[in-house]
Amino acid sequence: MAQITMVWIEEGCITCDACEEAAPDVFHVQDDSCFIRPEVRLDGGFNTNEDSKSGLSGSLGADLFDDIIDAAEGCPVDVIKYATDEDGTSAEATDSAENTTAAADAGSSAGGGSAGDSLDGVVGGEDTSDAGGMEIPPELLEGDRQVMILVGSQSGNCESLADMTAKLAGLGHLNAEIKLMDSATVDDFSARSRLLIICSTWGEGEMPDNAQTLWDATVASKVDLSGLNFTVCALGDTTYEFYCQSGKDWDSRLEEMGARRVYERVDCDVDYEPAWKSWVANALGSLASIDEVGNFNENMVGSFSEMIIPSKKAATIASAAGVVQPEISVSVKIFRYDPVLSEQGWDTYACTVPGHLSIAQLLTSIQETQDGSLSFRPSGVLSGISVNGRPILADSCRVVDFVCGDSDSLTMSIEPLPGHDVIRDLVVATDSYENRRLSANSWARSADRVGHRTMQGVVMGTMDTTTSIMLHGVAAMSSPQLAQSWSDSLPYDGRYLGPAVCAQLWRRYLDPRSSEKARNQIIKTLESEGGLWNETDLAAIGRHGAEGHALANTLYECRAELLRLNKFTGKHGRHVKWFSRTVKMFGDVNETILPAMVSGPFGMIANGRQVLRMMTGFTRTGGPMLRDKQALFMPPASIGKMPPLMKLPARNHHEVVAIFNELDKRF
Repeated sequence: MAQITMVWIEEGCITCDACEEAAPDVFHVQDDSCFIRPEVRLDGGFNTNEDSKSGLSGSLGADLFDDIIDAAEGCPVDVIKYATDEDGTSAEATDSAENTTAAADAGSSAGGGSAGDSLDGVVGGEDTSDAGGMEIPPELLEGDRQVMILVGSQSGNCESLADMTAKLAGLGHLNAEIKLMDSATVDDFSARSRLLIICSTWGEGEMPDNAQTLWDATVASKVDLSGLNFTVCALGDTTYEFYCQSGKDWDSRLEEMGARRVYERVDCDVDYEPAWKSWVANALGSLASIDEVGNFNENMVGSFSEMIIPSKKAATIASAAGVVQPEISVSVKIFRYDPVLSEQGWDTYACTVPGHLSIAQLLTSIQETQDGSLSFRPSGVLSGISVNGRPILADSCRVVDFVCGDSDSLTMSIEPLPGHDVIRDLVVATDSYENRRLSANSWARSADRVGHRTMQGVVMGTMDTTTSIMLHGVAAMSSPQLAQSWSDSLPYDGRYLGPAVCAQLWRRYLDPRSSEKARNQIIKTLESEGGLWNETDLAAIGRHGAEGHALANTLYECRAELLRLNKFTGKHGRHVKWFSRTVKMFGDVNETILPAMVSGPFGMIANGRQVLRMMTGFTRTGGPMLRDKQALFMPPASIGKMPPLMKLPARNHHEVVAIFNELDKRF
């Protein structure tokens, strides 16, 4: 009976958890790599087993044969290798690499040979054979393998695609570097041999904001780009006249400057992922076929492209963490919106899937098997959706954790994130977040500080470890766009900056590198209309897992500082505290309760100026002066003495904000 005699992990592991999900008894993912568990090894070691090549103990090689094969096939970077013993000899006898057999990634999904191929196809620790068995020359993989991915994005779609493209580039033996256009210059790519541009179109054929400066510089440049090989992915919307115009402009301009187009541009509509999927493997394969001196080996494009199949790889990279779960049958109700027809509604799909799949993988399954028109973002910081009313990142949460109902009738409701405009189906625009961030001016405005001259002669600022860790923890959100949707107030308040933007401002305020002028401006922004006081209930944010709890604590600290700086007086101090308690205790807001809770017998003494204003006719409630004086002369103050001229239920947070803002203007 065939068995696996040893397993090891080569360099390049991206710690994606795919192997541990497939074979948890063998693999354990650490921060920097995946280790072979000591209980399955003859030497009892706990590392990648690449150097020692220790065999598997007992009959584990046979018992776990299928699990190990699945893990090797599921590895997105093909670093899991194993040796088999078809003759049944002991694992202890296979101590050298000469007696081992490499496990190449199976079938067309990984582009390697089948299990049992020899180590002759491995160069530099990686499989260099394509799915069809054509060997890639080792010299083609030598030297510079860098590819720059240049990103021009307005709403974040291109950044999401760039992240996935960079991960897939590694499968083609490329080292990808992502660079946003607003931080790049013409010199950054003029000396390169490989360039991949992902750029969206804004408005009527205009460049996105972060691309305009670089585009102007490129148009004005006279640099010869004859040594550059490029390809372009353009994003746009067919409902506009100048569809994908920015990507077309980049494509033609680079050609005018002498660069060589190694693969044709792809133009992606609002539902951009299918077009990108059909393009990216050949695009990266073409760039990977450029050798060290810049020659284009066109006959190698197919070999590299077959190593970069996004359908399986992207799903593996985005797999949810956790142990393998049994299959479950669930009825999935998904919000649908068609911007062309301006129609919206709900579609229901019956699915049977393993419970450990991520929500993104579930949606991918529905898209590939039931409805190819379904639109969503599969991975990254923009993959946020609302599942059963809870905002999450679709690629990091499991199906089994979100289904509702009993085992016979499991259901799941999926809709776009609240507080964002819907583009199509589950895809939302992040413009509202970006516009709020821009209006808040949450940029670094530094003060003079002490620097340290390095050995290279460069002067760098210094910061103590405690402060650095503190700043890293403040506003440490995996997705600011998702954090914006945690607010119950934001969907009803167009002026509110939102919790993510306020937290970013607060971090700038705490940063010792910020100038005093910048700190004063930040406090003014947080205190002003649309600032942090527009958030009704921070406890609602704290309910969204560990990140939500941390963000709520951050905003609580910010509010405390705002109150301290204003000595708990002024427009928002005492009124905010007591008003919140009033609403939570009584559920109603009226003139009788409010003055009692805000002032009270002792509060009237503390607020002498306000009491004087009441006595002289400047009433605090807007009602007749006589009724206010009743509350002064007939203790206990104001209890049951003032007619409830205004009595409104306050069961919804947005109503509380609206009522408080109106009352606050009277104070």
